[in-house]
Amino acid sequence: MSRFIIAVLALVALLVGIIVVAPGLIPIEAYKGRVEKAASDVLGRQVTIGDNLRFKLVPRTAFQVADLQIANAEGFADPYLAFVREADIGVKLLPMLTGGAIEIERFVLTEPDINLARAKDGAVNWNLATPPAADAQAQGATRDVALGDVRIVDGKLSYADAAAGKTYDLDDIDAAVTLKSLKEPLEIDGAFKFEGAPSRAKLVLTSLAKMMAKEPAGLKLDLVLGTASGSADVTIETEGGLAYSGPMSLNAPDLPAFAKMMGTPLAEAPGFDKLAVKGEARGGPTSLRLTNADIDFDAIDAVGAIGLAWGGARPKATGRLNVGALDLRPYLPPPATGQGFPAWSNEKLDFASLRNMDADLDVAAEQIFLNDLKFGASRMKLKIENGRMVADIPELGMYGGGGSGQLVVNARQATPSITGKFDLGSVQAEPFTKDLMKIDKLLGLGGFNMEFSASGSSQAAIMRSMDGKGGFDVADGAIKGVNLAKLVRAVNDARKAGLTPAAISRFISAAQQPDEKTDFSEFLSEFTIANGAVTIPTITLKGPYLSMTGFGVVDLPAQTFELRLSPRGSTSIDGATGYSAAIPLRAAGTFSKPGQPSIDLQELLLGEFRGGGLIDLFKQMTGRRSETPAEEGETPAEESDPASDILEGIFGPTTKPSDGAASQPAGSGTPTSGTPEDALKKGLEGIFGRKPSRPASPAPSPAPAPA
Repeated sequence: MSRFIIAVLALVALLVGIIVVAPGLIPIEAYKGRVEKAASDVLGRQVTIGDNLRFKLVPRTAFQVADLQIANAEGFADPYLAFVREADIGVKLLPMLTGGAIEIERFVLTEPDINLARAKDGAVNWNLATPPAADAQAQGATRDVALGDVRIVDGKLSYADAAAGKTYDLDDIDAAVTLKSLKEPLEIDGAFKFEGAPSRAKLVLTSLAKMMAKEPAGLKLDLVLGTASGSADVTIETEGGLAYSGPMSLNAPDLPAFAKMMGTPLAEAPGFDKLAVKGEARGGPTSLRLTNADIDFDAIDAVGAIGLAWGGARPKATGRLNVGALDLRPYLPPPATGQGFPAWSNEKLDFASLRNMDADLDVAAEQIFLNDLKFGASRMKLKIENGRMVADIPELGMYGGGGSGQLVVNARQATPSITGKFDLGSVQAEPFTKDLMKIDKLLGLGGFNMEFSASGSSQAAIMRSMDGKGGFDVADGAIKGVNLAKLVRAVNDARKAGLTPAAISRFISAAQQPDEKTDFSEFLSEFTIANGAVTIPTITLKGPYLSMTGFGVVDLPAQTFELRLSPRGSTSIDGATGYSAAIPLRAAGTFSKPGQPSIDLQELLLGEFRGGGLIDLFKQMTGRRSETPAEEGETPAEESDPASDILEGIFGPTTKPSDGAASQPAGSGTPTSGTPEDALKKGLEGIFGRKPSRPASPAPSPAPAPA
């Protein structure tokens, strides 16, 4: 660029020299060809000027040229490097004739059009010819230049970078230039449109002479591009390519508009709304590194060191940052609002944010917000490359506890995929389950682990494809809203006094109160997930005067669950001895309306049948009294089959076959078979419906064959 500045000054000096040495060249059109040749020799490019060429000596020296054109370098598409509709130049003759500085009183360029370009191989079109070293030494040092009224009126400038695939346009340029000497500051103050946005720039270069000599020079810049603004107070070096260092700042309150102006449009995505950066900068044309950086990105405030590169297909950020609050909510689909647990959305998830920018960042945060989840002090290694994000989290503070994890989101394909692995310990169960599942019934400190993988373009699709496994172990806590120990004691006591439907309803109501709870010392389970179906083969709870086992299933896509629980009372506080009969419970419902545990009457009746107490229980529930024992000498009544009595109570009396008749129901082609328990199960299932079978345990490995 310094060679370009030197060549332009040489062209001005040549035109001024023609005025001085040839005041009698009238008509000047006769010498137009000589002027074009001399200018072409100086610049090393073909220079042409229009026919409207004139000058005058009095009252002031003036030289005017129209349609000045400097040809472009070979290999570049534009027909010219620069075109000036009209140039009006006024020069003080006396200092020039006496060997002093070239004092340009007036230099007004009207409608200049400059096309700067960089080829894919790095070649540029603004490197103009300069005198050989020997000629430069013979001519002596460059004469000083002083500028008076120097203006650009309605100018245009474009820069096309084929290597980066970007083009920038400045239009409607109106600028004023001040330069008292090459060794004194060069000041430029102008307004223009950058990529169509109203803009303004004020630049002060401490020494144009140093820059022309490829020595470091100071540059101060205040810039406004549309709604964005920036400033710099840096040292410029041109030896070996453009480089700069010093404090810089940028404020882009409309980040999408700014990114579009800079040739890196952002895809429509949540977040990426605003950016403000300041720090000590060191960089070049396509990269920048900030130390002691202060960054405000959307709702994220960070300090540290960061590098930015914008020469590739996507900008890339690298560095190490410390963040007060890392708010990731703007970049995620918003959680559904309303009562209860929200339904899975079928709307297409937008992961365009992952394709807007690449990153390799080491981030330490005091807080992290992930929709409704809140995390404490954490550290994360974040890598984003072409739509694939890997977040390694060696330190994760969470609800009073901590752990580690990894989250991978791959949005490179049409169907995104997500995998994760988390291991957490000493987590406060109540706030964690409330934020995660909208359930606030569990108290205690727990450990949670989970691995999962899924793919899909919506929340619903991801839930349908979910696979994984996990478990939890909560200690010294409670389940709010139900007192299982109280329920077990009440039912077992009522078995002796008379268990009726009204009594069962009363026991359940008394045990399920907002102020009731089930204390436990240990509550644990494991689960597996296949295509969104969660299988829970074992549930174990131990507490004061209580123990419980169970199993269950959860349908993630349908947001339903069903649990079968068997709490058992104990006479010891640790629940180790003196067990009473188990009370079968069933809990079922939806995520939005989870049902409270209730007595499973079907299982209760089957249990009583197995224990031999079904007849008394049934009579208690139906109000029937035991038969009076037969008096001495009387023939005792025929003993009835317990299963038949129950089935008669359910389906009505049946007619016994007469002697000699076939012992099978009429119209049946096969004899009846099965135990009384099978018959009872069939009858109860007709009333209560079939219950889910217990998840199968893995089959034992076959014994090895004898050798």
